[in-house]
Amino acid sequence: MKKFKILYTLYYNSEMGGLHDNVFATVQEAKNRGHEVYVACREGIFQNKLKNCGINVININQDQKINSINKILDVIGSDIDLIHTHPGNSRIIALRLARTYDIPIIYHVHGAWTDNIKNYITEVSSVFAVSNSVKQKIIESCPEYDYKVHVIPNYSDYEVVNEPIKHKDLKSLNIALISRLEKDKSLIVEKIKNLKEFLVNTTYKITFNIIGEGSLKYDLIKFFSEHITNKNIEVNFIGWVSDKNVLKSYILKCDLVIGPGRVAIDALTLKRPVIVVGSQNYYGIINSENWQRFVSSNFGGLGPKPINEGDISNDLQILISDKNVYKESVEIGTKVIQNFFNRQDAIEKMFNIYDILLFKKSNQFHNCSF
Repeated sequence: MKKFKILYTLYYNSEMGGLHDNVFATVQEAKNRGHEVYVACREGIFQNKLKNCGINVININQDQKINSINKILDVIGSDIDLIHTHPGNSRIIALRLARTYDIPIIYHVHGAWTDNIKNYITEVSSVFAVSNSVKQKIIESCPEYDYKVHVIPNYSDYEVVNEPIKHKDLKSLNIALISRLEKDKSLIVEKIKNLKEFLVNTTYKITFNIIGEGSLKYDLIKFFSEHITNKNIEVNFIGWVSDKNVLKSYILKCDLVIGPGRVAIDALTLKRPVIVVGSQNYYGIINSENWQRFVSSNFGGLGPKPINEGDISNDLQILISDKNVYKESVEIGTKVIQNFFNRQDAIEKMFNIYDILLFKKSNQFHNCSF
C-alpha cells in the first residue's frame, strides 16, 4: 500500500481536552499505518506529547496565518497528499494550502461550533462529525451538501475491562472530575456547586480528584475553600494528566466519574459509572430509557436543545446507595460503547475515507495503446 504525507492542523486555547485526544489517537494510527505524519500546532504540553511519541510537529502560531503557512511549507514542502483540519485559524491555514496546491482536505467538527462551514463546504472534500447531532447541525447549515458529512464517533484507547461490576457498600467514595475548566464548561462547575448541601452534610469520606485546568479552576478552589468545611471531604487539584496510563489509574481507583464526551467513554470502557455533564447539557446517569440520547449527543455534547433538568445530588446519592442502578448504568454504558463508539469501527471508517480521497494519487492512470 502506498504511503502518504498527511498534515494535521488544529487550533486551541486549552492545553488538553477531547480535541487533543481525538487528534492524538488519529495521528498515532496514521503513523502506525506507515504514513508520513505532521501536526501543525502551537508550543506547549500537547506538542510535547506528540514529540515524545515520535510524531513530527511544526511549531506555529495560528494567529499568524501567513507565517504559519510559510513554516509548514519550509518543513514539508507543498507535496502534501491530504490535510485533516479542525475549527479555528488552523482551518483557515489548511484551506489556503488546499486551494493553492490542490490538496484534498477533511474538516472535523467536534461540537456546536461549526465555524461558518456553509461559506467553504464546497472546498472541503469530506466533513467528519463526532455525533449525529453535530452532523444534523452541519446539514441544517448547508443541506445541499449532506452527502459530504460522515459521523466518526469518539472512542476509547483503553481495552474494555473484563471483570464483574463491583458496587461497594461505601463508607468512603473516590470521585474523579475530568474536564477542561474553561468558560464553555461552566455548566460542569455549576453542577459541582449544586453538590454543596450534600457535601456539607455527608458522613461519607469523599475524595475529589479534579483532573484538568482552565480559568474556572479558581472558581472551584474558592467554592471548596469557602463553603465545604466538612472534614470528610478531601479535594485534590491534579491538573492536566497527559499520560493515558496515569489517567487510566485515576479512573480505575475511583468509584465514579463526572465528565463529558470522551471522558465518559473512557470511564465506561473501564467499567466505572459516569455522571455525564457537558458544555450545554446535564444528562446524569445512562440507563435503559435514555441511552439513545447519550449516543446522539456524544455523551453530553451538542443536542437539539440544551438540557439541564437533572439533580446531580440526587444522581450521586442513587449511585452510592442503589446497587441495581449502579450496575445497570455500567452494563448499559459498556454495551453502548462497544456498539456505537467502537474503536476499530471508527478507525476503519476514517481510514477508508482517507483511502478513497487518496485514490487518484495511489493509482496513476496512463494512456494505453491497443
